[in-house]
Amino acid sequence: MRVGIDEAGRGPLLGPMVVAAVAAPASVFEELREAGVRDSKELSRHRREELYRLIVSKASYVGAVYVPPETIDSVNLNTLERDTFAYLLSRILGILGGVEHVFVDAVGSPRKIVEALRRTGYRGAVTAEPGADRRYVEVSAASIVAKVLRDRAIDELREKYGVRGSGYPTDPETLSWLREAYARSPRQPPPFIRRSWGTLRRLAPGWYRPKMIHGGGQVTLDYFFSKRRLESTE
Repeated sequence: MRVGIDEAGRGPLLGPMVVAAVAAPASVFEELREAGVRDSKELSRHRREELYRLIVSKASYVGAVYVPPETIDSVNLNTLERDTFAYLLSRILGILGGVEHVFVDAVGSPRKIVEALRRTGYRGAVTAEPGADRRYVEVSAASIVAKVLRDRAIDELREKYGVRGSGYPTDPETLSWLREAYARSPRQPPPFIRRSWGTLRRLAPGWYRPKMIHGGGQVTLDYFFSKRRLESTE
């Protein structure tokens, strides 16, 4: 059994970050490669949706964690990713058992990612590399799952709140929406905004706040898991 793990939505101003894991035998991942599974950024949204359905139908396990802005504003982002990777791997180990190889798209220290995965008790092979979503079909599959679920979450924000653009701080349409929303409600930010992002300090200073402090330092991911503030989809 092999596992691929990746995320979508690390850098945007709004909405959740989605971390996804896909587990399947090597033969299934080869089948997914032949069907066209590759890095989600190289695919149209329509094609991602098609491949998402194929991945879900073929894989032994597909799981995702939606990390809300409140958590992103409270935990170091690299630590948050590593701990969420480990959480998903622990779920897979508990459900499926024998995993031979884990592939992870690494942002930050690959060594620390491996250490986090080892804390689950896993002793098999780990490949943690930048750009793994382009090199390994296992990670490509996870990137498609994460991106599809993140896109659907943003669609809900568009329908409910009139959000425009991609959500990234370099997107002029997103920044235009942000200015308009701030002008309408300068003292009450919507709950899906990442308030610790520097762009807010410049364009919406009443919404900005630094990383939240709990008990003398940044809170841990375990604190949020204990409070059930992460949503898991499996």
